[in-house]
Amino acid sequence: MDLRQVRYAIAIARAGSLRRAAGVLHIAQPTLSEQLKALEREIGAELFTRSSSGVRLTEAGEVFLAQATVAVDAFERAVAAARGKGQALRIGVADGLGDVQARLLSHLPGGPRLRVAPMSTAEQIVSITDGSLQAGLGYAPGTLPRGVARTLIQRAAVHALLPREHPLAAQDALPLAALAAEPLVMPESDGGRFLSGFVRHRLHPRLGPAAATHDLAVNLVESGAGYTLCVRKGTPVPEALAFVPIAEPVPPIEVVFLWNRQAEVHDLVTAARQLARSG
Repeated sequence: MDLRQVRYAIAIARAGSLRRAAGVLHIAQPTLSEQLKALEREIGAELFTRSSSGVRLTEAGEVFLAQATVAVDAFERAVAAARGKGQALRIGVADGLGDVQARLLSHLPGGPRLRVAPMSTAEQIVSITDGSLQAGLGYAPGTLPRGVARTLIQRAAVHALLPREHPLAAQDALPLAALAAEPLVMPESDGGRFLSGFVRHRLHPRLGPAAATHDLAVNLVESGAGYTLCVRKGTPVPEALAFVPIAEPVPPIEVVFLWNRQAEVHDLVTAARQLARSG
């Protein structure tokens, strides 16, 4: 059976007439009519009833087109996957998520080759939208473009990271008012989200040095430059530092997996969902 003829039949069903379908397909109407007749002869049944107002699917046509559409879609996905075989997928990873990246890859034994690109969540969304990036690991954004999907990987309570010898480190939980008087070390990207808890309680935190990366933020805290909120509890840090819970409710750190809905990233999405279930 000629796959081209099947595609023609699908186009005719969608257009509702041979004339409109011929225009969409950019072929002559008599040629399209002959191709349809050849397909019907091979199947042994009429797919359409013809009239002056157009065409309508017969009962046999409805059954055939329902299955044929699925088959053609599967064929086209298979072709796209074969053409992309051996090509590495580009995945963005936001700062501070190296451990999540490693765990994601552990769910991909023998999976697709990946090229990891460090970039902020906002940069990932732009690149996923324009197709230059297929997926990413980042921090939960407020809204997403229509073509970008996400799944929640991890939700972590915000903790203050500060030197163990700091007087505040001995407390069971730290009030935001106490932290507001201390210098806050924030990452240069995605840093604004850590101010929302203070703003909600009408507090104005004292800003310390900005850190280009989460690792630098940890180093600055270790050197006594202040405390930070951007590091998730459980992330390896020097023994000289301690995580302390925040007394007031503040928005958690949400880590998400982002992907382009049109990209062939089924294995990655499956791995991300497995990672989310594993906690």
